Amino acid sequence: MRARRPFNGVVPVFSYMTILLAAGSAVHAPAPPVSAARAALSACSLVSQADVRQAFGRAVAAGVESRDGEQSSCDYDGGNGQVTITVRRLAAPIDLQVEIAALQRSIPEGRVRAAGGMGPAAFFLDIPGAGAQLYVVRGGAFVMVSALGFGEAARVSDAAAALARKALAGL
Repeated sequence: MRARRPFNGVVPVFSYMTILLAAGSAVHAPAPPVSAARAALSACSLVSQADVRQAFGRAVAAGVESRDGEQSSCDYDGGNGQVTITVRRLAAPIDLQVEIAALQRSIPEGRVRAAGGMGPAAFFLDIPGAGAQLYVVRGGAFVMVSALGFGEAARVSDAAAALARKALAGL
């Protein structure tokens, strides 16, 4: 994974959640065989540059994708901010409460809140002075939308939710 630029001292925590998800998946069940459809998982194709521009109402650079096995992330740079879309197919269920507790330990100033309308396994991590990250687990898939440097959580939450819905619809 390439290094990420910190926003007000906050490094995106999706990599921490990703490590936990990968560890949990490996412990609970062997990885399923990779089919052509599974190999095609691409965060940049699920959520385009135009989608991000429309959701946030500002220009962003073309997405830069990184892949790691069953996971794909796409970074959209918007000057002083960055939107990251991460998608992963899960090999086994995860314990969401354990994941939330780990995130709270990693960013103690962050505030976890329910992501209304996104389902029971969805929450925001609001990061004061940086933005918000939305985590959604649904139907064997994990989607994370990180919006840092575009404003406080209240300002970016609706846009993050719109992009998560777009990603989930394409899975």
